[in-house]
Amino acid sequence: MSGRDAKFIKTALPFFSLVLGGAWGLHYFQQVRYDFRHIQQLDNNTDALKSDLNKGGIKVRDNVTVETVYKEVAQLDTDNWENIRGPRDTEDLTQYNKIK
Repeated sequence: MSGRDAKFIKTALPFFSLVLGGAWGLHYFQQVRYDFRHIQQLDNNTDALKSDLNKGGIKVRDNVTVETVYKEVAQLDTDNWENIRGPRDTEDLTQYNKIK
């Protein structure tokens, strides 16, 4: 390797990788702005979606937060439980339905 090649590897290659890698990384940081805008538009449509689901017979809970779900899970008895394997496609469902 000549001195010129070594100089390129030591100085120019890290510089170009930093510039191109930075541009690639900034692309994802800037994409957050557009994704967030899209999420806000989806949030505006949630009321219509909830009403359609209620009309279809699916119960939708209002004002569900992570904290309320955590409180519900914390109240469950996780020390005493039984592992019930669901039936396979080829098995009979009668025993599973009795346990359930």
